[in-house]
Amino acid sequence: MRLGFIRTLATVVVLSLVGPFVRNALAEKIVVYGASGGVGRVIVEEALSRGHDVIGVSRDPKSLKFDNPRFTAAPGDATDPDSIAATVRGADVVVISVRGVGPGNTPQEAVTFRAATAYIKAASRLGKATPYVIQIGGGVTLYRHGVRIMDTFPPGTERYAVAQGHWLAMEAYQHSTGFDWTVMSANTGSIQERGEYTGRFRLGNQDELVDRKGETYISRQDFAIAVIDMAESRTVTGKRVAVGPPY
Repeated sequence: MRLGFIRTLATVVVLSLVGPFVRNALAEKIVVYGASGGVGRVIVEEALSRGHDVIGVSRDPKSLKFDNPRFTAAPGDATDPDSIAATVRGADVVVISVRGVGPGNTPQEAVTFRAATAYIKAASRLGKATPYVIQIGGGVTLYRHGVRIMDTFPPGTERYAVAQGHWLAMEAYQHSTGFDWTVMSANTGSIQERGEYTGRFRLGNQDELVDRKGETYISRQDFAIAVIDMAESRTVTGKRVAVGPPY
């Protein structure tokens, strides 16, 4: 049986518990940006498997192939506030799973940061109609032995720009008001097809999570379970949570 429901203890969200969530009014319609990506695709599949209506957004919607009557492909741009406002209106939850950088390899050009600021601008127009948003953050923003992983990257490189972009996106949300948000960061490198599917996960705060063997990897499927559980429950809003393997 899949494990899912999460409890919050102090500032750290600990261990997943029992039972898949059922479809509910908090997340009947979910919009997923980055639905064609490796992580976004699995998030879409998890949401559809639970009976949610899903809108997958892409600049090329013809590239989105999901054989499910509850799935709709839509054109859109995660970095354009006007496009976001038009696309997400009426949705219950928005998941943003995008990454990349511009030609200058600067954090300000990182797609994650641009998407976060675009959503915040769209929210200022949507007001109370702004859907709850979950942005997929980079595990490089987590701490390992008291040091942010991203601080070990050389400035000026694409890897540094992507990492800093994730951090700037998180800061942008922290300074926003008027809507609910959560940034979910899997351990760095863990969802690049390296983790083993278990049906379980653990949530934490700022530190990279490890299992009892010292491993950090979590599968894309387990990460997707964590994301959709959060979409359905909204257990943690207004902060970033780490996602890792069960202990």
